[in-house]
Amino acid sequence: MAVGSGWKPLEAFWPVQRLVRDRHQMVRKISDCYTAAHPNDKKPKSWEVKAWRESVYELATTLDNLGLSQVWMFIEYLADGEMNHIDVVLAGQHPSGRLSYAVIELKQWGSIERPTASKPTGLCASCKRPGNGMLCQVCARDLVYAPFPGYEKHVKHPAVQVSTNMDDLRRHHSMFDDRYVNLVGAAYLHNLKHPDYQWISQVSPRPGIPTFTARQPLDLEKFLVTNFSPASGAEAAQELLGRRRTNAPLADEIGAIVNGHTRFSLVEHQLRAVRAIEDATEAVGAPGVKKVFVIEGHAGSGKSLVALTALGEALDAKYSAAFVSGGIASRDTFKRAAKGRQKAFMTLKQVADKVGPDELDLIVCDEAHRLSLRPKTGSFGMRATGPSSVEVLVTGARVPVFFIDGDQRLFPEEVWSPERLKTEIQSLGVEIVPITLDRVLRTVGSSTYDTWARRLMAGDPIAWHPDDADDPEPFELCYAESAAEMESFLLSKDPAGTSARMSAGMCWDWTDDSGTHPDVSPDPDWARPWNAGDTHSTPGVPRRKFWATDPGGFGQIGCVHTAQGLEYEWGGVIMGPDLTWEDGAWVPHRRYVKSKASQIKDDAELTRALRNAYGVLMSRSIRGTVLYSVDPVTRKLFADLGVRRL
Repeated sequence: MAVGSGWKPLEAFWPVQRLVRDRHQMVRKISDCYTAAHPNDKKPKSWEVKAWRESVYELATTLDNLGLSQVWMFIEYLADGEMNHIDVVLAGQHPSGRLSYAVIELKQWGSIERPTASKPTGLCASCKRPGNGMLCQVCARDLVYAPFPGYEKHVKHPAVQVSTNMDDLRRHHSMFDDRYVNLVGAAYLHNLKHPDYQWISQVSPRPGIPTFTARQPLDLEKFLVTNFSPASGAEAAQELLGRRRTNAPLADEIGAIVNGHTRFSLVEHQLRAVRAIEDATEAVGAPGVKKVFVIEGHAGSGKSLVALTALGEALDAKYSAAFVSGGIASRDTFKRAAKGRQKAFMTLKQVADKVGPDELDLIVCDEAHRLSLRPKTGSFGMRATGPSSVEVLVTGARVPVFFIDGDQRLFPEEVWSPERLKTEIQSLGVEIVPITLDRVLRTVGSSTYDTWARRLMAGDPIAWHPDDADDPEPFELCYAESAAEMESFLLSKDPAGTSARMSAGMCWDWTDDSGTHPDVSPDPDWARPWNAGDTHSTPGVPRRKFWATDPGGFGQIGCVHTAQGLEYEWGGVIMGPDLTWEDGAWVPHRRYVKSKASQIKDDAELTRALRNAYGVLMSRSIRGTVLYSVDPVTRKLFADLGVRRL
């Protein structure tokens, strides 16, 4: 059961080899960790210490004998007071190279009995009724009778406890949203040797969760070597410690954040980032070197959420603060939603021209990967000389904050990779504070789709496994055989077209800005207009910068310029002839590139830009994505990866 909110995290963890080598010292350290986590600083009971000395050691030596000494063991694991104590969590690398975890329930039982209505303690109310000689299905399946002196009662079958603990682990840690992370569970009753008690391993109250006894050492060993390799488990241990949830996001109106009435909830490193920015802003004027935050995260990890939250909290506290972005569409969309605080949204040119050294307490720069080398002179031209864009922002604020994703750089003028950004900041004589965001907010929290899409566009595709009987994937991914088929599916999901959008690679000319001319023609019998410009007068068609969010956007095809930094419920992505899958790799076709990427001379760099562009388009959807490629070989790739065809 949950131990109560007064408990602090209990983090007693070491690699197997150290637990085996320093057995007695480790038991003392586990006891110290237990006392430190206890709300009243109480020491563990003697039977708990005995279990660590014997049961944990028994499991550790089994792992060590199998050559799995680099697997990490978390004992009495507790991330916070709202979850169950877990006897052992194993963290390591799967033989396939994935992160791998196992929840292990350890029992020192030397005997055990089947559940029975004749001993009512621990049964449900129905089974306890006098004269009831039969057990209900749940009690008969999920309980066992513990006949130990002073403890004669029905208790949960160990496999049921494991299942509950696995659910707890998933609720409190974000990496288990990713189906490419392996999570298994088992119970190990290492003292249960008598043949009469072996029935317990033949009862499976939770399919897929085995119960091993002392008479099944080979089965236990097979389970361990199937799920863990001899490679270091340090990465898996670090992920378990670092990727903890607070609570899930609750709404999708991100502009409201700036006015302090957001329905979003920050999770994990997002919360850490906002608190760190708050602390630095409150410390403005204190002696010491200026701190510059560099916050990295993939698409959908919450960069804009953190930026807007930090801005709103600074303004609430009466600090001078500004929001700058390398993306025009997202900046203006957020600005329009931030009623009463729109003056805080500035262009880089305004900061360069109007803000003096350390004039502002805080500047948050969203989409830093889209900044040009130096500020612009107007709408398009870049200044030939003077400070870099990064220097302008660092100089203008006491607390500068940059949000960046190196995988979203698309065009030649977008020069700021995370590495180059950090190098530039360091040259200014300030201290970098790095933070990484890893919780996927977009795609219904689906790390599985995030991983799949990133691997696809990286040229290292993996199979799509969307469904599991006990834990279905919430994100819907499919592919179409035509653009018309894709459009029809999206309209079935959103008949009004208010929260569905179609986007495409920039492989077709943009001939007018009215949002009415059918320029995008991936198929002979289907064509639609690009998104309109910002100065058109076509009724019912949103301006370019509001294509992703305004009603009426479904009738036009968006591009990376109008989609990047924004999101919608359902998305269709048209992959044009500029990038196709050939002989196991993405191949660019320069003659079809109609964007500024055509200025890139190096083919490898062009491929990177095109892959990033499609990666951006694929990561805009909250609930589902439909892919359509004009290239039949690329569509076959989707099918071969297990993506459902419409």
